Amino acid sequence: MFFKALALGGFTAPFALAESVSFIAIGDMGTGGDKQYKVASAIEDLCQQKACDFAIGLGDNIYEAGVGSSRDDSFQSKFEQPYAGLAFPFFMSLGNHDNSHFASGGGLDNFKGEYQVAYHYRDDRSSDKWRMPNRFYHFTAPLKSKQPLVDFLALDSNPIAGGLDWDYQYWRKPYTAKHKDWIKSTLPNAKAPWKIAFAHHPLRSNGRHGNAGFYDGLAGSGKDWQKLIKETICDNVDVLITGHDHDLQWLKPNSDCGKTFFIVSGAGGKTRSLTNPDRNPAWWQVGDSLGFFRIQIEGDQFTGEAYVVDAESGQWELAYSNTISKP
Repeated sequence: MFFKALALGGFTAPFALAESVSFIAIGDMGTGGDKQYKVASAIEDLCQQKACDFAIGLGDNIYEAGVGSSRDDSFQSKFEQPYAGLAFPFFMSLGNHDNSHFASGGGLDNFKGEYQVAYHYRDDRSSDKWRMPNRFYHFTAPLKSKQPLVDFLALDSNPIAGGLDWDYQYWRKPYTAKHKDWIKSTLPNAKAPWKIAFAHHPLRSNGRHGNAGFYDGLAGSGKDWQKLIKETICDNVDVLITGHDHDLQWLKPNSDCGKTFFIVSGAGGKTRSLTNPDRNPAWWQVGDSLGFFRIQIEGDQFTGEAYVVDAESGQWELAYSNTISKP
């Protein structure tokens, strides 16, 4: 397949247009199980047919309780091996299970996320697909282009959206202030026409976890994350792409977040029902199905394609496509 020969530094597929960026958005995938492999195979098939420059990982990269070091075998069994057939980089963000000691994914041990950052810097990895230079970071696309079309902000939601960590450096209030300062200093220098933020925890979701500020039906749960996103990201980026809920959603903008719309792509290795499909207005959504999004940005057009994958047969299909034009 042609993309096997692509350089991991971001050399785009030969049929990709010069002013085009194409990427996969996938979250909640790192089980190492059959479902993860089926989704990976579907992405491999799709990217033989369409341009795929890179992927963004939306957290819960390593189930059920992250890794114990930068040399943990789970990097092989739950990332390198499932995605061995994909020769493009994955720009990763951290989820609650990546920052947990227990399978429940409480997310109270944020120091464990540092091991995933450290893996980025290992020079003896089996590939250099895994990209996570920091817990939160910025990059542009097309990769290595001097005239970027898209600015990406990878955010670190768990210390802000999760419970109280025992380690003071991840305490919610100071960590939120630190993250806010970084966003506010990064966005003014983000000059590309399109801006995309991605993280694990959603601001809006029709899945089981629900909206920030009322996660899992608990008043106040995720309110600091909600506040941070509303103060820094809303109306300043075109789309916020997240995981956490194990389903696929493309939600419309709402009045308290300006132009920003929302994509949830958390079905890369697990599935779950949509518990309240009417909670937020949606262009499209589906539960109880594996899948992912492929997104292509070309000039002033953003095209999102949602693909579903059968958990038994591995067969995949395009379930929904929509194109949004910049005003």
